[in-house]
Amino acid sequence: MAAQLREDAELLGLDGRTEIVKAALELLHRRAAEERMARSVDDFYGDRDIPLPIGVRPAQVINRPDVTT
Repeated sequence: MAAQLREDAELLGLDGRTEIVKAALELLHRRAAEERMARSVDDFYGDRDIPLPIGVRPAQVINRPDVTT
């Protein structure tokens, strides 16, 4: 795992442990913020369907036996 992390850091141009930890914490914070937003939407709408944005149509269900879901 350490070798993979070094490769990832090099690929992303991160130099040193401090930059790696900082990038990891930023990702953690972003994911937590997304989770907070999703939960607030769920709390607001409860069991009701969440409306789609203006101009977005619901997906059509296509019944095709050759496609698995």
